[in-house]
Amino acid sequence: MIENVFQGGLFTSDFLIESIKNNVDWKNIEDETIDTFQTKLEEIYDVFPTEQTPNETRTEDDLIWKILAVLGWDQFMRQQNLTTKGRDDVPDGLLFANKEAKAQADSFSEEWKRYQFGLSIVESKRWKCPLDRSSAQVGEKLAPSTQMLRYLRRADDITQGKLRWGILTNGGKWRLYYSGAKNVSEHFFEIDLAAILGIKRAW
Repeated sequence: MIENVFQGGLFTSDFLIESIKNNVDWKNIEDETIDTFQTKLEEIYDVFPTEQTPNETRTEDDLIWKILAVLGWDQFMRQQNLTTKGRDDVPDGLLFANKEAKAQADSFSEEWKRYQFGLSIVESKRWKCPLDRSSAQVGEKLAPSTQMLRYLRRADDITQGKLRWGILTNGGKWRLYYSGAKNVSEHFFEIDLAAILGIKRAW
């Protein structure tokens, strides 16, 4: 059932099941492209220790950023500070549409000014990390979803609304947030990629 792999209110079930079929971009995707995409994802997961508890760095390097590369995100910066002072708000990644946008961002020495040229924030968490609650582990006193909402508010402010998208993931579940949604905390789009690919995991 679609309810088991898709969550959140950013898109309706009707759109995901039926209406999307009328989308021009969707129609232009060939079956062979989907098959190749699935194969690449399976290859990435096959060599990742999904039955263990890899930490955040391992999950980022060996799973999350490899999946983002398969999705076509090859222009990015990691660990860019969102604040003018201190390092309280440092998302794990900033995605750019192309080399030109990244070059524009690089023209500023202040990291927070680079966000105005980005398309999306990326916040990565360890494999099996719960996305909606905090934990006793180091660095997880704040729920990841709360952390993402904080980043989006800050990004929306410093870019004057130019950057409004955020991706939150623990490698298995992937969420897309839009800060222009009526209820940002609930109107995200979550896809359980691990479940779709039949990856066994204990959560």
